[in-house]
Amino acid sequence: MKFAAVGVVLLVAGFFLFQKYKPKEAPPPAPMEALAPPPPPAPLISPEEEAKIVKSASDDNPEVRWEALKLLDKMKAPSALPLLLEKFQKDPEIPLRVRIAEMLGARKSPDVSRVMVAGTKDFIPEIRVAALKALEAQKDVTTASAVTDCLKDPEEAVKLQALKTLNALQETRAAEIAEENRRQEEIRRQAEEAAKQGQ
Repeated sequence: MKFAAVGVVLLVAGFFLFQKYKPKEAPPPAPMEALAPPPPPAPLISPEEEAKIVKSASDDNPEVRWEALKLLDKMKAPSALPLLLEKFQKDPEIPLRVRIAEMLGARKSPDVSRVMVAGTKDFIPEIRVAALKALEAQKDVTTASAVTDCLKDPEEAVKLQALKTLNALQETRAAEIAEENRRQEEIRRQAEEAAKQGQ
């Protein structure tokens, strides 16, 4: 019996020692909803630095102006589009204005269309051609009338680009019409199927 009592004491002591030194369980992971999303990365350029870049867009060197405009556009700075539109209309360097027109052609904006339509009446032929190319890239069919007016231009290059732009606008309009016809046909087909199922 003495051995049994010692065995029970050792067993109880072992149990308490095990409880004291056993590895603790990790707390359950936090639910996914409770985890906050990581903060967005800090902007590369501070507002003060952006103001310096905007100022560089008026530098005497046209290459500096161009690089500043490109950077503002890449940064998606609020000042980028108004500045690009202004420089397209007023910058003294023709090659810079042509580059700006190419950049603006990728923008779908009524402001851009309006400024490019005005550009088709510029007194410099290269600017008229650049504006027509931008309108072609935009595929804004609402500008077709203004583009058609360019067919009366005295410069052959402008007339040629006006025809190319009108061709592109016509293709866009034809695609819109085909899509609308397809959509109307689908609606008609669904209505017919619904009518058959209702009988």
